[in-house]
Amino acid sequence: MAEPDLDSPAVSRVREFLRDRRRHAWLVGGTVRDLLLGKQPCDVDLAIADDPRPLARDFADSVGGSFFTMSEEFRACRVVAQATATAGTGAPAGSGAVTWDFVALRGASIEDDLRGRDFTVNAMAVELPVAGAVLDPLGGRADLAAGRLAAASGEIFDHDPLRLLRALRLEKELGLAIDEPLAGLIRDRAPLASRPAAERTFAELTRLLAAPGACAAARRMDSLGLLEVLLPELTALKGISQNDYHHLDVFEHTLANCTALEQVIADPAAFFPGQARQLQQRAHRRLAGDAGWSFMMAFAALTHDIAKPFCRFIDVDGQVRFFEHDRRGGEMVAGILGRMKASAEITRAVAFLVRRHMRFEGLLQQRPPSNRARLRYLRATAPLTPELIMLAVSDRLSVRGRLVTEADIEAHLALTREMMELYFAGEEAGPPPRLVSGDELMRELGLAPGPLIGSLLARIEEEQRLGNLNSRDEALAAAARMLKEEG
Repeated sequence: MAEPDLDSPAVSRVREFLRDRRRHAWLVGGTVRDLLLGKQPCDVDLAIADDPRPLARDFADSVGGSFFTMSEEFRACRVVAQATATAGTGAPAGSGAVTWDFVALRGASIEDDLRGRDFTVNAMAVELPVAGAVLDPLGGRADLAAGRLAAASGEIFDHDPLRLLRALRLEKELGLAIDEPLAGLIRDRAPLASRPAAERTFAELTRLLAAPGACAAARRMDSLGLLEVLLPELTALKGISQNDYHHLDVFEHTLANCTALEQVIADPAAFFPGQARQLQQRAHRRLAGDAGWSFMMAFAALTHDIAKPFCRFIDVDGQVRFFEHDRRGGEMVAGILGRMKASAEITRAVAFLVRRHMRFEGLLQQRPPSNRARLRYLRATAPLTPELIMLAVSDRLSVRGRLVTEADIEAHLALTREMMELYFAGEEAGPPPRLVSGDELMRELGLAPGPLIGSLLARIEEEQRLGNLNSRDEALAAAARMLKEEG
């Protein structure tokens, strides 16, 4: 394994600063690990023998960045600067922020500090600005070369149980295999996973349970005892049998659904040839906080049937049914994300996807659906219509019971393609010109402000899109008929 590249721009910047100030620090943790892997870090970790705060403030001034105290107890602070604000930070213009974390040594020496870290691959250091050899008291470099994730000690989870999830995240993101001693330690300490603050836990889960790799991560959490602690609603799906349209119980179907969704996300052109570019653009959207679009989608796939154990019954024909599991599932997932202190935006989005995921099945049952039914589906699923169509594909691909035929599957997938085309065609065309306003409806029909006005406007637009209305007078007459029909 090559020596770490200390000319990496973000590292080089702080190294020059230390040389100019005649100061000393240690480059530590994940930064050394990433440099050994040939990565260009935009997060730099530094350990300082004395109080790092004055030095960090001075560095913030030198790069035009912001200074934050992260922990008074551990004398930890952070400098954040936009990539465009610092000369040579390693990130292209407009790519976001670079961070430098300055933390006081924990222990009497750098060796003591490294022995108290989480994993051997994170327990290496390089002296700055002199740039000596990599200090590696626990054999992290050999573990990194072997693709192995090993614990720095048997007490790592007692000090910070969030490391239980971090181990799985590093396995996923870096391709390091958790070794057997560490796996056993995780299983033994899994009950501690509920102790960290909900916000810290959710931040790890947004990376661990994001596509790609969300299904494998959920299985890994289950095999190591973490799923039962953090998401018991998912493990409750085990053994819940379904009807003859399904070949898997609810738990295995959920994971199969997530796997199929990852295939759709990875290659949208295979399912929606004409809309791959638009779907890829949507996939890069950010949501509030750390959660992104890929987490939203994967978590919706993992929780779409979460209420089935509570809605299961057998009808008079002997078939297993799960009436209203979509509505109740939306309520449950909102509670789960609330428990995790997720943002209101991500909570609303995932709950909406779960609550609406059966709408496509209702559309399909019309065989073929009318133009009016198609428009109503688009309206009911906005603004996440493409995402719900993608989930309809993954749900279809993960249901292969004896009552399912290839013709059923093809009909389903054909309609998803048609609906995706219809959605983006409508988005490109934009809304039709409004024939009548809410004020006009109230004035001409003697109505008071309220939800009825919005409902009438939506129905008028629907008729307009169907080609049934073309003028203001026709819109007013149609609104009067709608009122009369509804009494």
